[in-house]
Amino acid sequence: MDLNWIEDFLTLHKCGNFRIAAEQRFISQPAFSRRIHSLETWVGAKLIDRSSQPVKLTDAGELFKPVAQEIVRLAYLSRNNIQVKIREGEEKIRFATLSTLAQYFIPSWLKSIQQDIDSEIFSVRTDFENVEDYLCALDEGEIDFFICYEDPTEILLNDMKKYSSLHLGVEMLVPVVSPDSKGNPRGWLPSNPQEVIPYLQTQFTPSLWPVKHHLDSRYRNLKFLSVYQTTIAASLSAMVREGYGVAWVPLSIAINDLEKGLLVRAGDEKDDIRLDIKVYRNTNIIAPQAEKIWQVLLHRNSCC
Repeated sequence: MDLNWIEDFLTLHKCGNFRIAAEQRFISQPAFSRRIHSLETWVGAKLIDRSSQPVKLTDAGELFKPVAQEIVRLAYLSRNNIQVKIREGEEKIRFATLSTLAQYFIPSWLKSIQQDIDSEIFSVRTDFENVEDYLCALDEGEIDFFICYEDPTEILLNDMKKYSSLHLGVEMLVPVVSPDSKGNPRGWLPSNPQEVIPYLQTQFTPSLWPVKHHLDSRYRNLKFLSVYQTTIAASLSAMVREGYGVAWVPLSIAINDLEKGLLVRAGDEKDDIRLDIKVYRNTNIIAPQAEKIWQVLLHRNSCC
């Protein structure tokens, strides 16, 4: 039996819908359904009545629910106690974040808080493939904090009993293109609505990087063609400089190229996209050193 199966079961019971539960668990609906079926096979009884909408627990499911809740509670409590014992006295604070934030935000941010914390030893990981992997690392105690971009209109994690978050800063995504021989933009978003506009994009979760939603909602009369995809936002600037098309690039990355004239804006400031920079932690896992940093961040936020 997998603990994930039990958490899937409890999530499905809470929301009553396979699709929504799968989204909350950051897996596809088919994979989520297979995990529920695997749990039912392990228990030896049907736990979910799929004939009703919203779905309900069967009698066997109702019997299993308090057991499932206790299993999850004891599992996290035991792991937390063990990890606290193991990590007592350790100073290293473990972060995970996107490569762009690791390069352009984390260094100055850590320096700004270092005078208020005891630790001078940090690790910053950027090697996870997707949001689900980052959250699994957070849930399994591999990292203390997950720092990410977040669309202000769409909360990434809404399970406030499990996750806590704080606002760290703001980043603006600005549409940029390469200049022509006279230093003017090669393209301008509102012009020539019949022409196909080549654009470069990142492969991030929409709540982290809402460019696709921005295109669909704001520029319905324009035709965009994705000509380049990457998981490294910093590489977009280099591709744009070579004239491949338009891209929404973090201002912290593009600002030097904009000042030097290597890039130019492809739209007005109203075409920019605001992103919040957030830090998340799992409230079920509270290491002493991580808690100290959290209290510092809470105090800084309350003073702003």
